[in-house]
Formats: sequence, C-alpha cells, structure tokens
Amino acid sequence: MNRPESPNLLIPIPDVQAERDERHLAIERVGIKGLRYPLPFADGAFDTVVCQFGIMFFPDKQLGLREAHRVLAARGRALFSVWDAHRHNAFGQIVHDVVSGFFPVDPPRFYEVPFGYSQIDPIKDALLAVGFGRIDVTILPKQRMVEDFSAFAHGLIFGNPIYDQIRQRGGVEPAEVQAAVGTAMRQKAGGEPGKIMIQAIVFEAHKA
Repeated sequence: MNRPESPNLLIPIPDVQAERDERHLAIERVGIKGLRYPLPFADGAFDTVVCQFGIMFFPDKQLGLREAHRVLAARGRALFSVWDAHRHNAFGQIVHDVVSGFFPVDPPRFYEVPFGYSQIDPIKDALLAVGFGRIDVTILPKQRMVEDFSAFAHGLIFGNPIYDQIRQRGGVEPAEVQAAVGTAMRQKAGGEPGKIMIQAIVFEAHKA
C-alpha cells in the first residue's frame, strides 16, 4: 500500500542527509543517509521503512527498531537485510582471519560487525518487543563468480573501516594485507575465476 501522504523511508548508511526522490512515478520515496534519533519524521508518516545491510551498524539497535515502528502507518511494514554469520559468508571470515594474523595482539574487529547480527530468534524478539506483529524471514543463499580476487580484496580492505583500523595500528601497509587476503581467497576458491558463497537474511515486520 503506497498512499501519496505516506511515502517510503529508505535508511542507508552513513551521512546524515535527508532527500526526497520523486523520479519514480508509482512510489514516493524519502531517503535518509545515516542515523539520528529520533528520526526527523512524524508518527505514522510512512507505509514502508527499508534498511539494506545497515542495522548491524546501529549504535542502539532497539532504539532504531522502535523508531522504525513509530514512523510507520498502521499496517505498514519494515524491511531490512543483514549478512548471515561468517560460516555462511566465507569471504568475511577469510578477511577477518588474515587481518588478525597481522595483528595477533590487537586484531582489528571490523569484520565481526557486519556478520554479527544474524541470529534470527533474537532479532524477531527485538521486533516483537517494539510492537511489530507478523514477522516474515527469508534466507537468501547466493553463489557469486569472482573474476579477480585481488580486485575483490582491494574493495574489502580499502573500501571499509578496516582500512583505518590497519593504519591506526601500523607496522604493515593496507596493500600488503590486501595481497594476503586476495591470495587466501584465491586458494579457497581453487583459482580464478572462482566461486564464493554469500548468504543474507531479510526480515519483513508488519505493524498492526
């Protein structure tokens, strides 16, 4: 249900900046980059709240879910996706293990965060606790072909906060870590191009 007075709220990461996107004729959307509480919208303002691979980074997840519930209209829905655990996303485990090998005393822990909010029952309990009713959960396993593991590793190191964590600790250049990650992934896949498995979980929570 998409009423003109109740657009959809999209919550990606990371900067705080609200913007209205009316290029789509059928659906009016309001995007907000980043987090601020309370959300700068009235109660019941939206039919749908969407957050793609972002809730793992919320400093207060329960408050974030409560705010999503607040800004939803009756019979509205909140949809959000998370990465499943490391055992279902080997690339995340590989990066974490390789980086930790360079810093055994104080390993950077960024790659624990994106994959650390994946237990279905506690998330459902959190949604119920803020007032949501029916909750639908979909597990999405996918296989992806990687043509160049060095390029993939570059994004995983240079395109994430792990880069700053490596620089802060010093003693090794991020490019050296990237090379090691690429080598480990190439070995895991048996060469390149190679296949990797990824798995996400999508939650759809309905407001009564």
